[in-house]
Amino acid sequence: MENFLYLAETEVNAAVVVFNIFFVLVLELIIAWVYRKTHRALSFSQSFLFTMILMGLIATVIMMVIAENIVGAFALLGAFSLIRFRTIVKETRDIAFIFFALAIGVAGGTNNYVVAGIGTVLISLIILFFDKINFGSAARGGHLLLVVAKEPFDPTTHPALQAGTVSSYVLNLKTLAENMREYTLGVRLKDENGVTRLIDSLKKEQLVEHVELMSGKNAVEY
Repeated sequence: MENFLYLAETEVNAAVVVFNIFFVLVLELIIAWVYRKTHRALSFSQSFLFTMILMGLIATVIMMVIAENIVGAFALLGAFSLIRFRTIVKETRDIAFIFFALAIGVAGGTNNYVVAGIGTVLISLIILFFDKINFGSAARGGHLLLVVAKEPFDPTTHPALQAGTVSSYVLNLKTLAENMREYTLGVRLKDENGVTRLIDSLKKEQLVEHVELMSGKNAVEY
């Protein structure tokens, strides 16, 4: 056991390294569970979840490596500057979770176990509470309507939309081949049970080729 505790002449002994990694792993799994529990968007990624856990563990190792070593810190920064990240983060809360995971990893790597443990628990409870009360939500029955139609179709003046919605507005307009256009509209339905009638009314229009309706509450892109 004594040989394991002093396996090498490093800033921290081997037992502390192992303990820090597994301690942070448990906290990162809690963060990952909270992320998955509160995720409401359509762009859930298993790869992102794994990456978030891995980044927290890497932050732990980095902090143990550069502890009281300014030269090592600059060397690592130089190495990371060569890495280019091309993944587009579609939801801003994902960035917050990345920083959350990194912060806990840094705390664990610097042996601040109380900060890491209490921080994980309290921040997770706050996130769960805000998710429970649907904090900051302004959507009430909002939907995204996708219509592919030939010219001169105009969704803003179509009788079916005027009769079945409280409001409608064009979010995106894309010109396709053969006088076709793709409209993405934000709509608020007068009757949530009247979705089928609205879709059927639009499909009966000769100029309309395709109609798709989805909830706009949790959509992150259109």
